[in-house]
Amino acid sequence: MKVLLMMYLCLDASQTGCQPIPVQAWARPDAYQQCTALVPELTDALTVQNRQRIYFRCEPQGGDAAPVQQATPQFIHHSFRF
Repeated sequence: MKVLLMMYLCLDASQTGCQPIPVQAWARPDAYQQCTALVPELTDALTVQNRQRIYFRCEPQGGDAAPVQQATPQFIHHSFRF
């Protein structure tokens, strides 16, 4: 199982307009347990004010889980003349 630790940066305390940022990834059978064990420690390290705008979440990847962010391929047109 692959698990991503995501940090969400939000515009305000209502947690709207949040930007997900991958922080760490695990690819092990106990990945989810490792991730969830880290979340309280990271949350405690935030200031009280930042806890209102930043939160962490463990998100399983692969299998039935959809990827959190999927990069879209970008077509770059090149013209070559000889």
